[in-house]
Amino acid sequence: MNVEEQVLARLKPSPKDEALIQGIVERLIKTVMNSEAASKCEFEPYLVGSIAKNTHLKDPDADLFLLFNPDMPREELEKHGLAIGKESITGREHYAEHPYIKGEFEGLKADIVPAYKILDPSQKMTAVDRTPFHTEYVKANLAPELQDHVRLLKAFMKGIGIYSAEARVLGFSGYLCEILIIKYGGFQKLLAETHAWKKGMRLEIGQATDKKFHEPLTVIDPVDAGRNVASAVSTDSLATFIAAAKDYLVSEKIQFFFPNSVEILSHEAIMEMLTSRGDMLAITMPKPDIIDDILYPQLKKFEKNACQMLSHSSFQVMDSSSDVIGDEVVILIELENASLPVSALHKGPPTWTTDNADNFLAKWNESENALSAPFVRDGAWHVFVKRKYTSALVMLSTGLSSLDMGKDLNKLKDSVKIMAQMPDSPLLNQMFSEYLDRRMPWLR
Repeated sequence: MNVEEQVLARLKPSPKDEALIQGIVERLIKTVMNSEAASKCEFEPYLVGSIAKNTHLKDPDADLFLLFNPDMPREELEKHGLAIGKESITGREHYAEHPYIKGEFEGLKADIVPAYKILDPSQKMTAVDRTPFHTEYVKANLAPELQDHVRLLKAFMKGIGIYSAEARVLGFSGYLCEILIIKYGGFQKLLAETHAWKKGMRLEIGQATDKKFHEPLTVIDPVDAGRNVASAVSTDSLATFIAAAKDYLVSEKIQFFFPNSVEILSHEAIMEMLTSRGDMLAITMPKPDIIDDILYPQLKKFEKNACQMLSHSSFQVMDSSSDVIGDEVVILIELENASLPVSALHKGPPTWTTDNADNFLAKWNESENALSAPFVRDGAWHVFVKRKYTSALVMLSTGLSSLDMGKDLNKLKDSVKIMAQMPDSPLLNQMFSEYLDRRMPWLR
């Protein structure tokens, strides 16, 4: 078997798997319809997602929409939808534009999502109302012989780490994979076309539109021309896909679909590698009990703002990374130097800007923080001054109280730990091992 046949053999549901999945879905729908909460309202169950479109891999999600009459008030829709979901599956509330239930049913991952039954995507009252139209579009336009090409593309995206529009990944959704295969007519045909892709690429598959989008990749939704299906795709995810596609067409390896895991290094090996690099700060805190789509944007905000705070105090940030490992949130920040000299050169205004120059001279001629008299360089006043912070650890620890980490993470500031000396812990060893191994997944 060639590589793609091997992938399908491992990931495509067998006839036995398919019968099991379909049986569970049928029982899920019956359970929903027979629930006590369902007897109190009228709705239509509608299966969306990859199972409905026959593009699913093994261990898929069952995405069941509950379509309510558009006349129903939004509060009533949410109340009935959540009640039915909680009664029907084992799960918890999640939030997109509105709440839904995410969990499992008979071992199958399942989402129960309330929505309005609209006649046209332009009538959408909530963001998810167009989803049944996505399902119908794919079913009508994806030829049966291309369903396995979608499976290959999804497996490829998973293997290189960019599958899912969730905030944790910022990659390619299942629906985006499906319409890319529809547009290009096959897995390798799509990969071959990416040689011409770059940041700012725009693809129109259905109705043309003049609407401008500013994301790294734009793919106009064939169901709703006012929406960019690829809005979640980050610049790095787009760049990774382009690079992986190029490499795969040169060398078709199974590692594109099933990459080797990162080797978890010993603490001693990590410390030895770090001696030839910059200085590291590690920030840890307990993971709050919130869903990933709420947590990860806050985590990235925390990481970004911490780096900016360090940069504003002249600590040169070379790189950073953040993730959730087990029950802990971890941020790593690599600096050129975690310690700076007491003295810093401070540039002032040009000498010919009289008011500004006079103010500068008045301030620094009398300041206790001045380490020199003001002097002229390149037409402007300069002065050597005492730094407020010479230690990145002290600076970040002191500034933490004013740092915006996001709504939920801000509540846990008292539990934040900032370290410059790295203890030997499985948590940090895993994070450092992943941080230090910069190989692309298919090259490990």
